[in-house]
Amino acid sequence: MGAKATITFTSTGRTLGGDCYLWLGQWVTEPTETNFQLAKVSAPHNSYEVMIDFTVPEVPYKVGNYTLTLYNTKVNAEGAAASFNFKILPSLQVSPKQVAPGDQVTLKGTGFTAKQEILLTFDGKDTKQTLKTNGLGSFTTTFDVGNIMSGRHEFKASVPDTFGVESIASITVGPVITLQPNTLTVGEEVIVTGRGFAASSAISIIYDDNVITSSPTTDTNGSFSYTFKVPQSSKAEHTLIATDKAGNKATYGTAMESNPPPAPNPIQPRSDRFGWMGSKVVKFEWTEVSDESGVIYTLEIAKDLNFFPLEPGMRKTGLTKAVCLVSMPPGTYYWRVKAIDGAGNESPWTLSPYPFKVGFLSLPYLIIGGLLLVLILVLIVRAAFRRISEYT
Repeated sequence: MGAKATITFTSTGRTLGGDCYLWLGQWVTEPTETNFQLAKVSAPHNSYEVMIDFTVPEVPYKVGNYTLTLYNTKVNAEGAAASFNFKILPSLQVSPKQVAPGDQVTLKGTGFTAKQEILLTFDGKDTKQTLKTNGLGSFTTTFDVGNIMSGRHEFKASVPDTFGVESIASITVGPVITLQPNTLTVGEEVIVTGRGFAASSAISIIYDDNVITSSPTTDTNGSFSYTFKVPQSSKAEHTLIATDKAGNKATYGTAMESNPPPAPNPIQPRSDRFGWMGSKVVKFEWTEVSDESGVIYTLEIAKDLNFFPLEPGMRKTGLTKAVCLVSMPPGTYYWRVKAIDGAGNESPWTLSPYPFKVGFLSLPYLIIGGLLLVLILVLIVRAAFRRISEYT
């Protein structure tokens, strides 16, 4: 039932032009559930062949055959133009076909004997469901596949004590893993539970790029439970992959806890001046902050409040202490700092409201200035001697 089909009628004598009607059974004044019009097409003039598409209808199993009848008044104004016998077989459909242990599936049977009891088995075992077809030989039911191992599993529906009135459908069970809690915190314990793996198989667990040691072994149903501590990682999204020895694999994506650490407060420098000329080493210091997953700091130093673009060496990352020494060329500077925890959450930037200064001039400028001053003095002395020479 529900399959798409095409039937082709060919005439060697008369043409098949005009309206063509395809009936299940014979043309009757009052159609029934098993005797009705299936399709209608209009064939071109002088056609000797007509193709009719139709959908296999929902009808009960019949020991004999069903009849498809073509009516075309141009060929036979008083009755059928042609007929064809065919058999509709029982069908069992299951949805979805790809499931995880514990999922529920829906089964629909069609083409079985009308108003008969149905025996439904799963992997050869009676499901103990009380099922009976309707007047069209159809039934619908749901089934919980339970905690079973991965692989192909088979349903079979049949009419007891009736030979050949049966159909088979299969599902593929794949492994699945879950985490508790589903939001991770670095350093805390998390329980990973797996179902649908191979029975009595060692499981390899990979968290992001880290292989978790002392991995578990599944029980006879292909299930396992394992506890481990969340390692430190700067990623916001994380992937846990569990694989058994047979190659069955399940993946679980989860988010790390998203609470940022407190923002550090700048301590120094504050409106300071460092030296009068040349580069100086400046000590930057801020308040420490704490987080269960650990904290690192990022420091940025710029000549304006845009902090872009930064000059080389003016961004320091991965700082583990609340202090940093930086060699600074002469100029006026602003600075800011932020904290990043082990889960990659970042605090807001904290800007020091007090700009600081380093020297007046750099060494190259001092050398050039000194040379210019010496040159000026030499010129002045030469001019003075020239005046004295002219006077004497």
